[in-house]
Amino acid sequence: MKRPVPVHGETPREHWVDVEGTRTRYLETGQGAPVLLIHGEGSVSEQWHGILGGLAASHRVVAVDLPGYGYSEPITDPSPAGMATFVWNFARAVGAERPAVVGHSFGGAVAVHMALQRPEHVPCLVLISSAGLGRAINPVMVILAVTPLGDLTKWLIPRLPFGPRLLVVSVAGIGASRPWRLPSAWWRSQVRAVSSPEALPTTLRSERSAVGPLGQKHLLTGRLSELPMPTLVAWGLQDLLVPFWQGIGARRRLRDGQLKVIPCTGHLMPAEAAGALLKTLRPFLHHSVHSMTTAERRR
Repeated sequence: MKRPVPVHGETPREHWVDVEGTRTRYLETGQGAPVLLIHGEGSVSEQWHGILGGLAASHRVVAVDLPGYGYSEPITDPSPAGMATFVWNFARAVGAERPAVVGHSFGGAVAVHMALQRPEHVPCLVLISSAGLGRAINPVMVILAVTPLGDLTKWLIPRLPFGPRLLVVSVAGIGASRPWRLPSAWWRSQVRAVSSPEALPTTLRSERSAVGPLGQKHLLTGRLSELPMPTLVAWGLQDLLVPFWQGIGARRRLRDGQLKVIPCTGHLMPAEAAGALLKTLRPFLHHSVHSMTTAERRR
């Protein structure tokens, strides 16, 4: 079992849990109202290293390795809806039945599906550069999803001497506005994540289920008005994967929504600009959880 990476003076505890037959890894730190962090496609729970430590003083923070990514075993349905069902089972297994749900990129789409499946169990929702909020997506993602290049990448990267490192460098170049700001823990964890046998096949299956010739499929914009909980939409102004104006459109459809666009930040916001994100995330979680607790006491 690998030791977790130290985070801002806190060392998240690494755990494993069986979720209906799927061996699942997660990191946990802090105490208080639960916050569940869901990473993006091809990533791993260490992408939240700055957020874990930044919320630990006031919340129990749990970051899960989604099935097929990092160290968790795969499941048969890697779609956002399938992952959402799995994550609810995971939340029950770790005793976090009513978590604030925070999702990044692909994890954002998973988070929306979780909130739609059980809105009464989600006190608040945070969508960071979320997938599923508009068709536009970087053309590279379309090419990988609809052409044999995706299969070639899946086959070739593990066989190249420095294949995983080259892939992570390319992800950082597209995903971060300033790649040198990405912490060393992110680089190490990403290389380990893409080196796992299931990571690239799972990523490709997810991409092909979510991206087609015209861009993103299965859009969630039409269902955002169904979400009753306070929802924070956060986006990097220099996001080259999914454009920030999708966040503006999403905010307009939400019943109780807020929008934060962070300048000089790309798609990998949780790793590239954790401090800036925390300045918005902390008060949002505090206000939302406090309001929910007050409302429950009045009932």
